[in-house]
Amino acid sequence: MSESAAEKIQTIETPEGTFTLRLVQDDLGDIYPGMIRYTVDVLRGTETVYTYAINTYESAPESSLFDTRKAAEIVFARLAHDVASRPHLYTRPRVFTRPLPGTGTADVVILQGSPRRFGNSAKVASWCDDEATRAGLTSRVFYLQEMEIRPCIGCYVCYDQGYCPVEDDMPPIIRALESASVVVVCTPVYTGTVPAALKAVMDRCQWLHAREKVLGKKVHARGLLVAVAGRGGTEPFICVTRVVGMFMENLGIRPADPVLIGDLDRVRDVETIGGVEDDVRAALRALLAPRDEE
Repeated sequence: MSESAAEKIQTIETPEGTFTLRLVQDDLGDIYPGMIRYTVDVLRGTETVYTYAINTYESAPESSLFDTRKAAEIVFARLAHDVASRPHLYTRPRVFTRPLPGTGTADVVILQGSPRRFGNSAKVASWCDDEATRAGLTSRVFYLQEMEIRPCIGCYVCYDQGYCPVEDDMPPIIRALESASVVVVCTPVYTGTVPAALKAVMDRCQWLHAREKVLGKKVHARGLLVAVAGRGGTEPFICVTRVVGMFMENLGIRPADPVLIGDLDRVRDVETIGGVEDDVRAALRALLAPRDEE
C-alpha cells in the first residue's frame, strides 16, 4: 500500500485531557485506480478513541454532489467541535467495526452452493467432508441456502477499515475462509452459472479481499471446484468454471483442476456414476498433503 500523509492535525485541551485530531490521506491506487481513503482519528493522549474513514469509491463517479475530501474535512471540523464541547464522550474507544467470530475455523472449508440439502452437490460435499476427516483434519460445510446472505451493495466501505456494514450471516464464512488451508466449492449449474446464494457469497467476499489489502489478512488456501450439471459435455460448465475461478483468483486461492460431473438429467444420482466419488476424493486428497510436500 502507498504511504499515507497527514493532511490536518489539531490539538484540543479539555478537562478530560489532551485530544489530538488527525486527518490522514492514503493513496490506495494499488488496489483500485484512483482510490483515495481519508481517515479522521481522535486520540486521547496516545490512544485512538474514535475513527471515521471514507474513500473515493464510495461516491458516484464524477459526482458534483459528493466530494470525498470535503466530506472528510467536514467530519474533522465537526469532531473538533464535539470533542471540545463534550470531551467526556471520547474518554474511551468507540468501535464501529464488526469483529469476526473467535471460533469456527477449520482446515477444510466447503461451500455447498445448492439449495437442495440432500441433492447431488450436497452428496459431493459430504464426500469432501469425510475425506478431510479421514486425513485427520477439521472441516466445515456451509449450507449457503440455509443462511441469510445479502447481496453485495458495492458500497466499498470494506476498504476503509476492513469490515462490511451489511448485517447478516457472512462473518463466520469470512472467518473460516481466512484461516482455511483448502477451500472446496460444490455447486450445480443453474442457468449456465452458479446458484444465487453461492454467487452472493462470492460477491460478498470482496470483504475478504479488502481485509487482505487493508489489513494484510491474506488467504493461504488451495482451492477445488466440484460442479454438477444436468447436460453432458463441457459446455454447461464454461461459465461456472470462470466465475469460481475469478472468485478464487480475487482472494489469492490457488485452484486445482476442477472435477466436472455432467449428464445428471439422465443419470439423476451422482452416487450411481462409477468412479466419480473416487475422483472427487482423490482430487481433494491431493490438496491435503503437508505444505512442505507441495
